Formats: sequence, C-alpha cells, structure tokens
Amino acid sequence: MDLLQLKYFSELAKRQHLNKTAQEMLVTPSAISSSLARLEKEMGVKLFDRVGRNIRLNNYGKILQRYVDQVFYALDSAETEIKEAQNLGEASVSVAVTNPNLWNNPLRAFSAEHPEISISLLAFDTGTNSDYSGRSNPLVENADFYIATTGEIINPKYEFEYQLLFNSQVFLAVPPTHRFAGRAWIDLAEAKDEWFVNSPHNTSFRNFCDSLCLKAGFTPKSRIECDYILRPRMLISENMVCIATSTGQNSGLYDGTVMIPIVNPPCSRPQAIYWRAKSHLCKSAQIFKDFMVDYCSKL
Repeated sequence: MDLLQLKYFSELAKRQHLNKTAQEMLVTPSAISSSLARLEKEMGVKLFDRVGRNIRLNNYGKILQRYVDQVFYALDSAETEIKEAQNLGEASVSVAVTNPNLWNNPLRAFSAEHPEISISLLAFDTGTNSDYSGRSNPLVENADFYIATTGEIINPKYEFEYQLLFNSQVFLAVPPTHRFAGRAWIDLAEAKDEWFVNSPHNTSFRNFCDSLCLKAGFTPKSRIECDYILRPRMLISENMVCIATSTGQNSGLYDGTVMIPIVNPPCSRPQAIYWRAKSHLCKSAQIFKDFMVDYCSKL
C-alpha cells in the first residue's frame, strides 16, 4: 500500500466514477482499476460494489475512506506547519458557516484588525453536510473552521473540538404593520394560524423551526420557502412571519422588521466555532479563533 494507491482510492471514492476520476487525475482508467485491484487484494475485501457500469462505495470502502481522509488531512497539516516554521506561505484561514451574511460584522472587524490574513468564507448546511447547492464541496470539507449551532453534526467523517461563541436568542420576525408588531414578547402557539416564510426542507434551520413549532403544538403553514437572505424581504412584502435569531438581528439582516422574543417554548441557538480534533492550527487560524471568541464574548 502506498500514497498513490490511497490517492487514487480517495478520488474515486469522492466521484464514484472511474472515467471521471481518471480524467481528473490525468491517468488512464486502467491505471485506476489496477491500483484499486491491488488495494482490495491487500485489504482482503472489495471496497466498491459494481452496479452495472457504475461503482458505489460499500461499507468497507467507507471505513477505509474515513481513515484515508485523515491521512491526507494530517499530511496537509504537516506541510502547513513546516511552511509556517519556515515563514513561507500565505497567511489565510478558511471558514465554513451556515449563514455567511449573519457573520458579516465580526468578519469585517477581523479583517480590519488583521488585514494581513485573508479569509475564505464558505457556505454550508449541517442538515445536508454540503454546500447550499446540495453538492459535496471539498473546500467545505477541508475548512479550517466551522461556525454552527452546537449539537449539530458538522461532518460525520471527523471528530471535532469546539468552543461556544454565544447563545443566540430566538425571535418571531414580523412586518411593522402586523398585528403582533406592538408585542414585547410572544408565546409561539399564538402564531399557529399565521403563514410562515420558511427555509427549504431538510436544512438545519428549517428542522429547528419545525421542531420548535411542534413543541408549541402546531405545524407551521409554509407558503414560501427561500434562503435566509430573502426571508426578511418576503415576510414584509407578503405580510407573513418567520422565526429568526439574534445573529440575524445583530447583522442588520432583519432591519425593517419587528423582532419579538419568543418566551415559550423556551429556546435558543448556541453558536460555536469548530475545528478538527488533534489537528495543527497554524498561527493565522489561532489568531482567528482567539479573535472570534473575544469578539462574541462582548455581544
């Protein structure tokens, strides 16, 4: 078993298509097939199931993929640490967040304080473990940090450490002309007859909202489903309501709406910053993590 074999396997496991993998790796399909055959012989099991002309990673392959991904991540970390020790390489950090627009203020503040460090901001959803297109994105999978709600599965392939940033309060957002607009607080059950602007199905925030409404004793009536940027605009134009968090309020996303604290059911969305367990955090990444923890402690 050698690194080239593992690299071929890793790329084939991601694409699950022999010709596309060979094309991407600039080798012939027979080279990939021969390498896979040797690897399967060494492992003593088949790693893919053949379905007609297609291949599908089986349970044995998924086990190996988990460890192979860790091997290549460790090698990338080693390369980063060596370059850092030599003072080589670009000062940068990649961050995957569930709602990029909601973190504009702290990220702008970080860039202002540390202009020497570039930020690569990526959108992903913990409900699907992919980017918002629904596709697996290698950039998201290999991000330095993830910012998401605690308790959600960031990526089932890896173990993570995390640090709490702050506890995000939950609101019912309504237009200024809505009958609830003058309220200081609300029991969510009072909104059971309202039409909701919702996130798309199976996204993490939609799952949270549906669960919260069920705790209040009803299933929300959803007339419009759209992403987080469009929700405030749609609820105002259609005189509907939506569930929102203080993260969105602090970002200015819900300017022009009335944010009413939900007091029942009791609810919050703890936000945390995650990074892979036992991984090396380069100097830029450590600076970013420390900044975010300090910034959010003052919210």
